[in-house]
Amino acid sequence: MNLDDSVKKQIKEIILMTIIAIFHYSGNVYAQEIPAIDNITQQIETFKREMAYQKDEIRELKARLTEQTGQQIASSFNETAFVREDIDKIVENQIDEYFEKEENREELASYIKLPLDIGFKKGFYLRTYDNNFSFVMNPLFQFRYTFEDFDDKEDNSSFRIDRGRLVFHGNAYNPNINYFIQLETRSTGSKDGGKSVEMIDFFGDITYVPNAKLRFGQWLIPFNRQQTTPIWKLQMIDRSVANNEFNLGRQIGIMVHGELLDHKLEYYGGFWNGNFRNESRNDNNEHLWVFRASYNPFGIYAYAEGDLEYSVKPKAHISSSISFNSVDDATFALDDIGAVTADEIDKTQVAGELGFKYCGFSLISEYYYRKQSGVANANLIDHGFFVQAGYLLIPKRLELAGRYSLVEYDNELEKDALRNAAVGVNYFFNGHKSKLQFNAVRFLNRNSEEPDNIDYKYIFQYQLAF
Repeated sequence: MNLDDSVKKQIKEIILMTIIAIFHYSGNVYAQEIPAIDNITQQIETFKREMAYQKDEIRELKARLTEQTGQQIASSFNETAFVREDIDKIVENQIDEYFEKEENREELASYIKLPLDIGFKKGFYLRTYDNNFSFVMNPLFQFRYTFEDFDDKEDNSSFRIDRGRLVFHGNAYNPNINYFIQLETRSTGSKDGGKSVEMIDFFGDITYVPNAKLRFGQWLIPFNRQQTTPIWKLQMIDRSVANNEFNLGRQIGIMVHGELLDHKLEYYGGFWNGNFRNESRNDNNEHLWVFRASYNPFGIYAYAEGDLEYSVKPKAHISSSISFNSVDDATFALDDIGAVTADEIDKTQVAGELGFKYCGFSLISEYYYRKQSGVANANLIDHGFFVQAGYLLIPKRLELAGRYSLVEYDNELEKDALRNAAVGVNYFFNGHKSKLQFNAVRFLNRNSEEPDNIDYKYIFQYQLAF
């Protein structure tokens, strides 16, 4: 080996050592948590000094090579080309060798951190690594076919998108400040060309005290369980006619809620405007007050109908609630005197519920009582209930269900009782998130003119939620 080759070899070794030092230094930087700004500045200055030192050594070797060979280095040795070609070759080989090992690929991926964690887990999510901010999105889509068989008018067959919703939820500033927003998208089609997007839920939860959480905004009033069970976790396609008559819907208000006795006791207490959803102003100086309690003797009883999880231990709940409200200028149709408008009506409602799940079998029932005072010096008393049961013929896949529901109005009202019976079959592709449902519903409208007027409805629905 001549002197020329020896000097060049030294130059290559210095460059290779420089590359290795750079890789080592970079690895140390990425392995750290995000350092302070001052620390980053100091490391950059140190790196600059090291690079300057390496450049000085390269210049010295060039001078020695020129002195000993008696030639100008610029004519036989292009420093820029040499450094570029060798660095490219060294880096290429180093990268190939590094990524041949799976553990190295995983380690490098862990070094490259975005400021946000992004992914899918029970919805599409974004969150900061300190968990102080998070954003989760869940779409819901229900596509339905309905055939209605009427006794006294023409039958109807139709497709519809029953619900198209977007849910956004998460926390802000810290994990104890939570938010929930639900949008309902609607299109009225070709009738008037109108389309709308309605914000049906928007509320915040302050959870610093786990047993006494504070909620404010608009959401489903927790008067009865079936109404507050998410629509995509129902056992039948629609809620019962009794629930539709007595539930209190969505309203704007404030509530305290929590769980006691190791999740065996739930309570909800609050007051709302007492009118309708998205009504930002009360129509009088009274409010709707609601208190609800639920006892779960075997622990948590989820707000999901049916026993899709196929519980190996019994689950049960017994619940009750009461509400008070005052309504101005309410109109009623009475049997004897026709339409009557009352200046102020006092409403009191009571609900009692029970639920049971075990090994694929489920049973739920709710009873409602409503008293309205101040209507033509009379008290109007209405009742309603439903009972519903289901069984998983194939665990977590195929379910058979049935329900009977009744609403009885006060005899003073010009209203017919509502009764229906329904059977349903559910097939679960991926739990409640992807399922196909069929319901056959039998309506019996009791009135004096046509006491046996019976209608039927057949519904197929596919639901997708994620």
